Amino acid sequence: MSHRLLAPRATPIALAAALLALAAVPAQAQVFGSLANFDAVNDTGHVAHGFEVEILDPSYDRSKIYSVFGLDRNFGVPPTSVERYGAPTITDLPGIGVSVRYAASFAAGAWSVGTPTGPYPNAGDSCWPLGNPLYAGGGLTCDHFGVATYGAPAKLTYSWLVDLAGNSGTLSKVAAAVPPVNFAYQPANAQAAAAVVAEVEAHKENNQVFGTPYWVKVYAKHLDHDVELDNLMQRNADVPDNLQVEAEFEIFQAGDPNNNPNGIKQHNLALAPADAALVLRYEYFKYLGGLTAEGEALCGAKGGGKGGGGGGKGGGAVLPADCGGLGDYVGAQMAGFNVVQPPLAAVPEPANWALLLAGAGLLGLRTRRQRAATAAA
Repeated sequence: MSHRLLAPRATPIALAAALLALAAVPAQAQVFGSLANFDAVNDTGHVAHGFEVEILDPSYDRSKIYSVFGLDRNFGVPPTSVERYGAPTITDLPGIGVSVRYAASFAAGAWSVGTPTGPYPNAGDSCWPLGNPLYAGGGLTCDHFGVATYGAPAKLTYSWLVDLAGNSGTLSKVAAAVPPVNFAYQPANAQAAAAVVAEVEAHKENNQVFGTPYWVKVYAKHLDHDVELDNLMQRNADVPDNLQVEAEFEIFQAGDPNNNPNGIKQHNLALAPADAALVLRYEYFKYLGGLTAEGEALCGAKGGGKGGGGGGKGGGAVLPADCGGLGDYVGAQMAGFNVVQPPLAAVPEPANWALLLAGAGLLGLRTRRQRAATAAA
């Protein structure tokens, strides 16, 4: 669909006021920023035909999203070419929040593209064209997504979009194994240094007592500069490496009645005065150990673990080797939190950019004419 862009009818003074107002916002305001770039493996058992990131916070709309992978990031190629599904659609959900939806098109009884389901043997390899030469073949079972927001939304959810009936043309949401990271910032006070609390929440279906268990390992890196969405890629210098371990392998599962029924894991990281940003990398793998009749991971339950000597949730440390080994890789989350950042413009609509540039052009023309008249006098 094409858009016919018309120059706005406005006086140069009005345009000047509008442009100055837009320019003044970044100079005056300071906000916290939350970013997430992640590789997700499709382990749903169904070919996926899209992915959805939902921000479940009524105070959020499109204006609080300032960057989206596959929509506006500059990698030297068209932004939409780095994403299997092309440009995502951003939709405001009044009273709920906002949705960022990547989806294939459906025509003549078939989907235009899909993400195969199955294991991904190359843990640590990126799932996008410029990060993995194998991606161009279309057979990889993973994809890369990312969203950056002003502030820290109350809650986010990630879902694969699958056609459960095969080719019905209707997509249903299936929770992704890689959960979002929710950040909470605690400013410094007389008693404590500034800190960032990073929280991930395990998922379970309504009919489950316990959710599907996974192994998770966490890495952390403190930065003296703001981090951008472009930087949150595997092997980027701003992303923590294997020497910067924040937490060793832990079992990640919802529904543990002895510890945390919600399956929430928190990491509280104190910030140094020089810290401008914090980056966390979460790696997720399937759990292969035994389960109780209700589905609780035996290695994580009290009294579980190797030889019955304590579990990851109930006491002593438990390693994957104690519980059947490490299962298939299901994805990695690279999450960043900018402590203080100058706000940028929200992800622009093409028409908005055109109007802004048209206004700037009229203002520049008016200024040049005034200078010419002054010189002639």
